[in-house]
Amino acid sequence: MRIVFDYNGHIQGLPTAASAASGRENVLVVRLAAGEQPKGGAAIEAKATGGLPAQARWKTSDEAIARDRAVRGHEAAHLSALGPYAASPAIFATASAPDGQRLAISAKIKVDLSEVPGNPEATLQKARTILNAANAPVDPSAADLRMVARAYALMQQAKEDIDEARYA
Repeated sequence: MRIVFDYNGHIQGLPTAASAASGRENVLVVRLAAGEQPKGGAAIEAKATGGLPAQARWKTSDEAIARDRAVRGHEAAHLSALGPYAASPAIFATASAPDGQRLAISAKIKVDLSEVPGNPEATLQKARTILNAANAPVDPSAADLRMVARAYALMQQAKEDIDEARYA
């Protein structure tokens, strides 16, 4: 994650990093409140904790807050669709904003992908639920698509088990 300081409110969009090979990067833009300047010429430095001098009053950018809401909403969609197959609550990776807020930048949910022992029909239903949960957000991530593939494989195995039992 890169933190960008906008002292005068001149940054119109999110700046891109020249080193971002994939073209995707998490950026936290911090803007100084309108008309404020750091007192005493204090050097502003972004530490790993996001700390800033106490005399500088900063607010977190709208883009960073929107990212936090998007991440939390994305994971809430998964959790509501997963039901009992969520093996954990959402685990958020957060960044500390200069104003003290903890903002979610990414998250993950552990999912129970095990077969239901001796019940391929229940396994099939479980796999369908997991597949639907992985596709629940409007914008599935790469991890979501990997989960779709794993749920689909579980579905196929359950279907094979059902067919095998039916024709045995």
